[in-house]
Amino acid sequence: MKRNANVGTYPRNRVIVVLALIAGAAAAQPTQRSDTDQAFAAAMVAYERNHWDAAYAALSALADRGNPEAARIALQMWRHGPALYRMSFAASAQQVDHWARVWACGTGPDAGACLQARGGS
Repeated sequence: MKRNANVGTYPRNRVIVVLALIAGAAAAQPTQRSDTDQAFAAAMVAYERNHWDAAYAALSALADRGNPEAARIALQMWRHGPALYRMSFAASAQQVDHWARVWACGTGPDAGACLQARGGS
């Protein structure tokens, strides 16, 4: 009895092709999120190397753009700068307020509505 070699391969091949297309599309479209993730990672490298000025500049820029984790760390550096880092970090009252709202709202699906309710983004 001869078996057909193609029996059962069509669904599997179709799944493989669909997965390859999805993976290719995802790889071909760099997102703003990945740029933000890379900028945050670079800021944290500066932080871990005790390059406080560079870390604060990068984190505060990310916090200004709405990154909750960067906002948390920038607020911490701003508040505790003299005691923890032996230097002060400058921020306007509007920046500090914005960072606090960004941190409180986080990144969930309703973060935009949260920021608007707390005074805009």
